[in-house]
Amino acid sequence: MPGGLSAQNERTILTLRELIKLIKIMTLINPNDFSRIDLNLLVVLIVMYEERNVTQAAHRLHLGQPAVSAALRRLRSMFNEALFVRTTQGMMPTPRTCELIQALTPLMAQLQAVVLNPPRFNPEKDKLTFNIGMSDWIEHWLMPDLLAGIMREAPQVSINAVATDPWKVVSALEQNKVDLSITVGQETSRDLRREKLTCAGFKTLWDPRQIDITKPLTVAEFVHYEHLLISYRGASQSAMDSSLEKAGVARRVRYVSSHFSTLPLMLSQMPLFATVPMMLVDDWCRQYGFQSDSVPVHMPPFELALLWHRNRDSDAATLWMLNKIRQLIAKKLSVIR
Repeated sequence: MPGGLSAQNERTILTLRELIKLIKIMTLINPNDFSRIDLNLLVVLIVMYEERNVTQAAHRLHLGQPAVSAALRRLRSMFNEALFVRTTQGMMPTPRTCELIQALTPLMAQLQAVVLNPPRFNPEKDKLTFNIGMSDWIEHWLMPDLLAGIMREAPQVSINAVATDPWKVVSALEQNKVDLSITVGQETSRDLRREKLTCAGFKTLWDPRQIDITKPLTVAEFVHYEHLLISYRGASQSAMDSSLEKAGVARRVRYVSSHFSTLPLMLSQMPLFATVPMMLVDDWCRQYGFQSDSVPVHMPPFELALLWHRNRDSDAATLWMLNKIRQLIAKKLSVIR
């Protein structure tokens, strides 16, 4: 079934058999029939059955006795049945009334719960899957810590990380392919909520076993070696190249990819530079022995944001996950050098 929390959430998911059953039920429903049904009358019927007395029923319903008597007349007309018979022991229900009460009581209780009690999310018990759109560098940076925390707090909650191009994230959300997205893209729409989390910059990485230079990284050194470039649209240049052009120099891009995951392997084997979001730098330097420095020319910062559809504004599970992501990002940003 297509993505989206509603498709994965076991509280609402429909199997094919259940869907066929539901379709059959819906085809049997005649909207015109419901125009004859007044739920207030059914409440009177249930209370009258319990009290067996018009005056006492009126007291419980906070109605006048004439109003309850009028309701009983309408009920008799609706069901074409006497419903109650006056006796020395009170208003006794007919067998038909007993059948109606047995069928209606659980239905009315369920209706009351659905209408008046909005669904709640219990992370300790509820079983569901979140489809979260992100690029691979965000997955690398956030998901190990996010999943570890969720496994402790919400043992039956799963995450499906959906590779999402920042330029296509709006359509993914609008088509319910993802429940929410962590994105660097600026795109949004009137149907979506966008929450800025932080504004961050870039740093340049290299392997000192491949490139033997000392800090600070100069423009001359920067353009002397070839570069790896991440581009979601396959472009061989970025805003950095415009800054280099203004400085009267140019770099050579040897390799273009839409994935960050291969960069460490390439840097480890070849004399190349890679300019990446600053959030990745500490981990990669620690894991691979890389060196890093500020980009020696102007590189516009990027905005990291949460994006979700407005139809999830009141969904308790989505709000819970959004808060978990906010807290984690704030914590991880606080320790970045």
